Amino acid sequence: MYIALAVLVGALTAAQSRFNGELSFQIHNGIAAGLVSNTVGSAVLIVIALLFKKEREGISRTIAAVKSGRLAWWEMLGGLGGTIFLSTQGVTVPEIGVALFTISLVGGQTASSLLVDKIGLTPSGKKPVTFARILIAAVTLLSVSIAVYPDLSNSKFKILPILLAIIAGIVVAFQQAVNARVNVVSQRPLATTFFNFMIGTFFLLIALAINIGRGGTIGRLPTSPWLYLGGLFGLTFIAVSAYTLKHIGLLNFITFSVSGQLIGALLFDWLAPAAHTTVSGYLLTGTAMTMCAVIASRFMNVRRGVKA
Repeated sequence: MYIALAVLVGALTAAQSRFNGELSFQIHNGIAAGLVSNTVGSAVLIVIALLFKKEREGISRTIAAVKSGRLAWWEMLGGLGGTIFLSTQGVTVPEIGVALFTISLVGGQTASSLLVDKIGLTPSGKKPVTFARILIAAVTLLSVSIAVYPDLSNSKFKILPILLAIIAGIVVAFQQAVNARVNVVSQRPLATTFFNFMIGTFFLLIALAINIGRGGTIGRLPTSPWLYLGGLFGLTFIAVSAYTLKHIGLLNFITFSVSGQLIGALLFDWLAPAAHTTVSGYLLTGTAMTMCAVIASRFMNVRRGVKA
């Protein structure tokens, strides 16, 4: 079940990227698009908290845990990861292109996931860095690299933006780990997501203010309601990742969600292609390779007796 959830939210991430990307294009500001997405998600989470007592209890448990010291203040900063991701994306993609940004981001995620699992930062406990785990991480990164290979012709190799994208990947990996720790206390994935979105929205406001102060602009908001669904996909991703990480660990989650993301991208390019996009053999190959990594990881989990 946990593997299926990770693959599913990975596919939703592909949808989120499509909608947020189009929103960013129309308003000419990636950070503003992220803020709009987060605001929509935050509004939905507030309504859910008002309607359901169990979610309010989860929020109360989390606040009490911070006050008592059971949760450290830094464990509540998961939402900052999304801000760093969106801000870095807005700065680096114009410099190095989407393909190289994606490769650098996933590279940072997969490498740091090995460290996160080794030190036991997620509730799933410590997991040794083995050759098999390194191989799965490498195959995942290679799969993504192959999938975006056609777009590399539009990329420019610049050290600083690449390093920033790698750092963003590392931060996102740690974000997912601390969200899972918060979820152990809240016992409600949506309550955990509530804090993530509130904190993320706060930092996005600061990032947008800096962006505008440096000459950034915001275009007119589009009228199409579909472009505002990114926040719903985002809150689903955060909630599911916080719930599943306890059971499968960070590296497995990243492997499964990346495979879902490539599958989602494949379906989008097939069923609803954006301008100048087609289903390429590279995307098919990368998707197939991630599925092989999923099967290999599943085999390892079965041998260790991990539920899925």
